[in-house]
Amino acid sequence: MPTADAGNGTNTLLMRTVGVRDLVLGGGAVLARTRGRRAEFRRWAAAGLASDTGDLLVGIRSARLVGRSGAIKAVAVVVPWVAAGAAGLVRGSHPPDAVPRTR
Repeated sequence: MPTADAGNGTNTLLMRTVGVRDLVLGGGAVLARTRGRRAEFRRWAAAGLASDTGDLLVGIRSARLVGRSGAIKAVAVVVPWVAAGAAGLVRGSHPPDAVPRTR
């Protein structure tokens, strides 16, 4: 991120708003899961995946703004979350008995 922006609080505010968003989405998913509400859990998980995918796309398109290195870092942070979210939704779409067990 440009050095000129580092000290003005904008970056801190941005990170906090992203953090709040992730806490709300994750908290909703956890509550739905612990209450056994499978369909509600899937909606929360899908919303989280959509949000993370949006972050990924914005990161890819941000090279002009933050430079290639900054864009790569932004994408590298999000890719594991998108992959985990997609895998979780795919795995969760099978009935519990249909999910292969790993040892």
